[in-house]
Order: sequence, then structure tokens, then C-alpha cells
Amino acid sequence: MNWIESIFVRARHWQIFLLVVAVLAVGEFPVIGNFTAAVNPQEGYAGVFVVTEVATAVAAWCFLLWLWSLGSFLNSIVPTAIRPGNKFFLFAVLYSALYVPVSMAIFQSINPKLFVATVPLSLLAVFCMFYNLYFVAKNLVIAETGRSASFSNYAGPFFLLWFFLIGVWFIQPRINRRYAEKRGAEATI
Repeated sequence: MNWIESIFVRARHWQIFLLVVAVLAVGEFPVIGNFTAAVNPQEGYAGVFVVTEVATAVAAWCFLLWLWSLGSFLNSIVPTAIRPGNKFFLFAVLYSALYVPVSMAIFQSINPKLFVATVPLSLLAVFCMFYNLYFVAKNLVIAETGRSASFSNYAGPFFLLWFFLIGVWFIQPRINRRYAEKRGAEATI
């Protein structure tokens, strides 16, 4: 496990929550201030919009980094016989991370042809995000139970990951327990 994975896997639920929410808030405060303070809200909006876009992208990357860390860690502790392959998971995380800034740039364009051309890329991004949630949820349940899982088994963690602001409070403690178990097992060897 590399140091980035280690940070996210060992972090407490409130730390992950604050990281993502604080980054989003940094991007939203200038927008709120610009609209309430300016007589003409369009003045200076371009600069505020760039700050918001950058903060949104960074928050999305933090969320994706968290998912990647969880997925990689959980996949490494799942029994080899029932371990899901992680190659598409790595692609899905990378594609989602690259899609975030590209989509922001494309959606700023007024060109309808460009917008229509990006529909397949957007659909792939949505599929990749759902796959990321699926992969982490399934690996979590397999790591906890030690046996293969169907959707009915991992539907709860899937929806908790989907609704991050609520789910992080329930998912991260489970990850912390798995990490503590792994550390305890390594210490006895």
C-alpha cells in the first residue's frame, strides 16, 4: 500500500468528510459573495466561475482518490479465489478523474455539435462512476464476509458510497476496522 492509500484508508470519517466538503466550500464562497455583494452579478463572474470549477474538480478528485484507495486496499485483502479483477476499476477511476476537467471545459462551450459529440463520453463517465461504487462496495462486503457477494449483499454500501455525504460516516469506520485487522494480522506474523 502506498502512502496515499494509507492516508485515505487510515483517515477517520470526519476527516474525509471535511476534506471534500471544505474544498467544495472554498469554491462556493466566492460565488455566494459575488452574487450578494455585487450590484451586477455578472461583473467579475468569470474569475469566480474559474475558482468554482477548480474547487469542484479538486473535490471530485479527492472523492475519486478516496474510492481508488478503498478499492485498492479492499481488493488486496480479499481472498485470492474470489478476488474481482481490478484492471477495469483502475481504468474507471482514471477515466473519471480525466473526465472531470475535460467535461467542465467542454460544457463551457456553446457549440451544440461539440455537446452532442460528448454524449457517449459522458455516458461512459457515468458508467465508470457507478462501476467505481460497485467495485468498492462489493470488495468491502467480500472482505468482511470472506465469501462471494451478490448485489443484495452489497446494495447498502453501494448506496452509502453513492450518497457520500451520509455514507462516509458509515463506510469509513468499516474500512478502518479492516485496516486495523490487517495491521493486527501483520503484527502477529
